[in-house]
Amino acid sequence: MADEKFDVIVIGAGLAGSAAAYRLAKAGLEVMVVDRGSEPGAKNMTGGRLYMHALEKLMPGEWADAPLEREITREMMMMMTPENSMSIDSMFPEMNQQSYTVLRGRFDAWLASKAEEQGAMIISGTTVDGLIIRDGKVCGIKTGEEELEADLVISAEGVNAIVAERAGLIKPIALKDVAVGLKYVYKFSEDTINERFNSESGKGAAMLCAGECTKGISGGGFLYTNKESISIGLVIDSNGWKNSKLPLADVGETFIQHPAISRYLEGGELVEYSAHLIPEGGYNSLPQLYSDGFLLAGDAAGLVVNRGFTVRGMDYAILSGIAAAETAIEAIDANDFSKNFLKEYENKLDQVVLKDLKTFRNSHDYIGHSQHLFTTYPEIATDLMKNMYSVDGNSSKSIIGLVKGSIKGKVPIFSVLKDAVKGGKSL
Repeated sequence: MADEKFDVIVIGAGLAGSAAAYRLAKAGLEVMVVDRGSEPGAKNMTGGRLYMHALEKLMPGEWADAPLEREITREMMMMMTPENSMSIDSMFPEMNQQSYTVLRGRFDAWLASKAEEQGAMIISGTTVDGLIIRDGKVCGIKTGEEELEADLVISAEGVNAIVAERAGLIKPIALKDVAVGLKYVYKFSEDTINERFNSESGKGAAMLCAGECTKGISGGGFLYTNKESISIGLVIDSNGWKNSKLPLADVGETFIQHPAISRYLEGGELVEYSAHLIPEGGYNSLPQLYSDGFLLAGDAAGLVVNRGFTVRGMDYAILSGIAAAETAIEAIDANDFSKNFLKEYENKLDQVVLKDLKTFRNSHDYIGHSQHLFTTYPEIATDLMKNMYSVDGNSSKSIIGLVKGSIKGKVPIFSVLKDAVKGGKSL
């Protein structure tokens, strides 16, 4: 293998890497994917929701055998205090096949197998130690004592892109630009999940939480229903967590034991516990996405948007893999792997992915630095709902009176209006 040269080498068999490999192999190119996990998906973690437009673009009408868990038709948002909670529960049965829950171990293995079927070579359990660089151009990878050459290298190695960083192609990721994800998976029977979430087989729910779930730290909780399990966890701002000095495991345990959450988990068997970094800096923290002979895709490129009520990264990863593959194919046809030619990759991303990141470029700053968003406002929301339903024999107040009473003494009205306007623009 040492004497063999590939058209493209892809680092990482996650969504971006396997999507790129699938497209490249389908175009008849010699492509190799190197992944340090024991098998594709073995080390990958996510909350668990995939928007299907990206998979349909990758392989139109050819994903019927994908290991999808449940189609999300129920959206839940919860504000939490230590004792109480307030939820908005919405049903959208007409949103046909827009998003599904997935378990990355299964889904990533399936996507990598699709790339293999097209002719890609998948090498698991192998660490890339560095890049081969000649005259400023990336020409391949180093793994152990072996050097493997290629016309182009695509890094889809994940949020902590050590290979690209060591080569000096990107800067080390800043603490302010990442969040920490903590995830539990509890096993249940399919019937139990259907009963607890009032759903039918194949249909599922997604829940996002704010407030007490993160102990007031910027971030939130999530819950997704799978066929026979529930994925639940937290995403917490790294800086906020560091400053709080709270053990992350303790914050997670408090969340899953909250009365509003524990009722869904009662009797379940914990089968998975994991943690992971998540890029959340957004457009303002994007690295250089292309260099001579080199492209950066997926989480390694920081392509994630958190709007509070939706978190998107998996669909962007697949779209970036497609864009990287299309750019690579054009570069090979033109026999031009220069940085100037590869800037077309950014133009392709700008059609959807970078356009979204630009639109929500201030969302991370708003979520991370709004003083009352994860403390005062959840308390106001739960107090308001509690007072609306309270009948104690005293004279009743109007809705406006209840709102004023819930806000009084907690935060100035002007601050509420300012946060609402800023949030509307940022999110």
